[in-house]
Amino acid sequence: MIKVLAIDISGRHQENDIFFRVYAGVLVEIKADRIVHVEKIDVMVKEGKSQKLRDIIKEVKEFIEKFGKEFDYILCERGEFFNTSKDVISSILRKEVIFPKTRGELEAINIAHHVSYSVRKLLIKERGININYL
Repeated sequence: MIKVLAIDISGRHQENDIFFRVYAGVLVEIKADRIVHVEKIDVMVKEGKSQKLRDIIKEVKEFIEKFGKEFDYILCERGEFFNTSKDVISSILRKEVIFPKTRGELEAINIAHHVSYSVRKLLIKERGININYL
């Protein structure tokens, strides 16, 4: 069994001249074929006027600090860092970054995706922002 941090970022779309991003992290113990245990789920909300790679990296660094260092690697989808090489991102974050391959990894990313999307949708509804694609 290994412990991984699955991260998903929802809302990398500009609305009303700002980017409204919700980061979701799921710390899980997995085997190749399944999730064994969900240890922690957390979210972070960020707004900004820009959305450059440096913005995303800075915010992800801040976010992963909430989870400590007791996990083997970070799972994320290829596009989270604008398709930058995972080796480059691993070097910057000082933790190995993996794109999901196994069923357990895909399930972990799926949980993170549902959390980030759902939290973002709730916050947008609460703020009364009109978005046609939700």
